[in-house]
Amino acid sequence: MQVSVESGSDLKKTMTVVVPQEDVDTAVNKRLEEARRNVRIDGFRPGKVPMSVVKSKFGAGIKAEALSELTQSFYYKAIVQEKITPAGPPEIKPNDEVEEGYSFSATFETYPEIKVNSIEKLKIDRPTVEIASRDVDAMIEKLRLQKMTWKTSKGKSKDGNRVVINFEGKVNDKPVSDDPIKSFPVILGSKSMIQGFEDNLTGISTGDVLSFDATFPEEYAQPDFAGQVGHFDVTVEKIEVSELPEVDSTFIKEFGVESGKDDDFRADLKKNMSLELENLLAAKRKQIVMDAIVADNEVQLPSAMVDSEINQMMASMKEQAKQAQQEQADLPKELFEEQARKRVKLGLLLAEIIKQNDIKSDDKKVTQKIEEFASTYESPEEVINWYSTNEKERSKVESVVLEEQLVDFVLEKAKVTEKTMSFDEIMNPAAPAV
Repeated sequence: MQVSVESGSDLKKTMTVVVPQEDVDTAVNKRLEEARRNVRIDGFRPGKVPMSVVKSKFGAGIKAEALSELTQSFYYKAIVQEKITPAGPPEIKPNDEVEEGYSFSATFETYPEIKVNSIEKLKIDRPTVEIASRDVDAMIEKLRLQKMTWKTSKGKSKDGNRVVINFEGKVNDKPVSDDPIKSFPVILGSKSMIQGFEDNLTGISTGDVLSFDATFPEEYAQPDFAGQVGHFDVTVEKIEVSELPEVDSTFIKEFGVESGKDDDFRADLKKNMSLELENLLAAKRKQIVMDAIVADNEVQLPSAMVDSEINQMMASMKEQAKQAQQEQADLPKELFEEQARKRVKLGLLLAEIIKQNDIKSDDKKVTQKIEEFASTYESPEEVINWYSTNEKERSKVESVVLEEQLVDFVLEKAKVTEKTMSFDEIMNPAAPAV
């Protein structure tokens, strides 16, 4: 086997392979012999068809199949011989006839040389949070809102009230719904309706009949109505005011605190909040570290890897839509490219950091992670045993643990500044300004 490799622009290489004539003859003759034993031709007994007849009828097709098989096997032999690791599938084409043997060329991208900047110079802001008494107070208020009830009011509607209405709407004489909408609740101030709708429900009484216009937003889901002015005829069925429960022993016991005592309730809430906070902080720290690594390093990305990542993202989105029984339109690949490039870049950088620093997943931490996951099931032992006998699923846990260890490694080495945040800030981050 003769192999030559030419480097092109970027990460592309073209490898030319010449397969010895002896290997070509062996592969073709083997297939011809198999065909001779199996073909059925009128006038000849099975297995007794003359080779000249087999070659005449099937020779061209058999040779093409043999060369295709040789191309695959000798491609892999060549990349092993040349110690090349392609970053994606090759583009293969046969070359012009050669005097001896069979020649083909394979063009592919290789992995880039990864140079990771010093971790010690990496600057990272690590969030730290302490749960204050006011945070527990706020959580209790959320729980009260969950138990909120509604009571009919005879007064005029105002902000915070729930107005129950029957209505019909039209846009350019086209109904907004197939049938009139009955007993529809609207909480004033929730901004759950289109612009101008809630404004017309303020200061009204039960039994009032209203007629008004309201504008659909430009990004409204139904294109026919987007940006259009709708006309609505509304009848007020009833007006309700909210009632919040008292934080007494009855209320407390509803949340599993059997003593019904306020101190026990607050302690239990703080414990649960701490668990939720720690999970969120771990995810936040991981994201901050990953973003910092990506921002601090440049990597030349193989387009084959980016394309593969885009295809995986698109397939995943379609599968999610299918499971949700929703139709998924074919979106352009460009919508996924930026995120795909970031994922590929991050994967290459993490692999290099792990390799350079010989980071390996800790078996004890893997076992601990599996036990934590198993504890959420009714039969933890069955789950633990399942992981111990399922190498593929255990390897997924090992990958998670390896990532966590990498994050810890980076935080130990990098220039870390503690950034104090409130519980509310970390749990409810503000949306970015538009």
